[in-house]
Amino acid sequence: MICPACNKSIQGKNNRCERCGEDLTVYKKVYMMSNRYYNEGLEKSKVRDLSGAVVILKKSLELNKRNTDARNLLGLIYYEMGESVAALSEWVISKHFQQENNDADRYMELVQSNPTRLENLNQTTKRYNAALLSAKQGNEDLAIIQLKKVTNLNPHFVKALQLLALLYMKTGEMEKALKNLTKASKIDVSNTTTLRYLKELSDLTSGSEEDGKPERKEERRVTAEPVTFTHAAYKEDKPNIWPFVNLIIGIAVGILGAVFLIVPTVGDKYQNKYNNQINDNNAAVNKWQQEYNSLQKEKETQDAKIEDLNKQIKDLNGSQLDDTIYDQLLKTGTLYINELQKSGSNIDYLAVASEFAKIKSDKFDKPEAQALYNEIKQAIGTNASAALYEEGHNQYLARKYDEALSNLTSAYELDDTNVSAVYFIARSYHQLGKYDDAKKYYNLVIDKFPDSWRVSSAKEKLSSIQ
Repeated sequence: MICPACNKSIQGKNNRCERCGEDLTVYKKVYMMSNRYYNEGLEKSKVRDLSGAVVILKKSLELNKRNTDARNLLGLIYYEMGESVAALSEWVISKHFQQENNDADRYMELVQSNPTRLENLNQTTKRYNAALLSAKQGNEDLAIIQLKKVTNLNPHFVKALQLLALLYMKTGEMEKALKNLTKASKIDVSNTTTLRYLKELSDLTSGSEEDGKPERKEERRVTAEPVTFTHAAYKEDKPNIWPFVNLIIGIAVGILGAVFLIVPTVGDKYQNKYNNQINDNNAAVNKWQQEYNSLQKEKETQDAKIEDLNKQIKDLNGSQLDDTIYDQLLKTGTLYINELQKSGSNIDYLAVASEFAKIKSDKFDKPEAQALYNEIKQAIGTNASAALYEEGHNQYLARKYDEALSNLTSAYELDDTNVSAVYFIARSYHQLGKYDDAKKYYNLVIDKFPDSWRVSSAKEKLSSIQ
């Protein structure tokens, strides 16, 4: 499970993240409910209740969008129902959340590895959309032809089977409509649209049977009379030009309608789009201007720090100092100056802290050197402590306790308010079996940071080794 606050993996059954302290009680319940909905969706899919499974799996993803099992199953159901675009969309999202060991890779490979199958899926989507448009415009015959091709290319396309059956019902071909609805019901047994069409078809069929009952008609005798055939004079048909005239008039009316109705609408649409684009560009320019001003102020601050540090280093170089004592201090100061020339988010505080830890300040006998040491410590303290803590915590999770102790101790030396560094120093000693040292730092957490949420964990661990 992943912590929603710091995106780190959660180990064990703790209800609180060891790294950031986030309470995970509610999140775990939501996580379990999402898995429960996934299991229900899986059961429904096994009995081919596909539309019901889609509803349940969407609930699962609303609770936990990272539930890749539910998302992959939803993609498979969409693919089974003939909705290949929706299926590929779900698998791509699943791949985004889980890069490795994801079944979505195999599903997408099966679809995309066969160019013929991929082209067929593409054609079914285009033809279905064209058929839907034709049906809305009243061209039932053209829509039926398109849908027949769609169902031949993809016999499991439920929506195409439903639309084809609906058009057959409209044209009075009830047997063909029943045949297509039966196919759709075998793919998805509880699809409400299919069931509604079947009920309507049943009502129409029963009504037509009642209307088709034969009625008794009174028999009448018809007296046959001789028929006289007359021959009309031959007259050559003249060509009728009115259909062509009407066609030309219809075309002219259509063009005028397009000019007066469609063109202004399209023009307004593009004008609105153009205005929105201008507003978006203005907003982006303002945002970039604010960021530039902020970076400019940060640069001025960093330049002032660099100038001050250069002055102090120059003073140290000008005084007759023992190079063997102050080399590391000068090296650290130079490194920090170089890092300050970067932007604030790119400064490598971990590298500076590593070099700073090598300085032996107890041997300094010049006030200038001690002043430079204190200024660097104050400048990098919080950020370097955080970087060292992050490195030490990762080493602790990797069970490299000796290396973790080195970084965590340096983090605490740079920032004596870093309670997390103190706590994991104690945990590292605990794991190494050095219980006296562990007790010392557990007690330090309890005494020095009584308001921290780490205190309860420190007391619990302390009681286990006393």
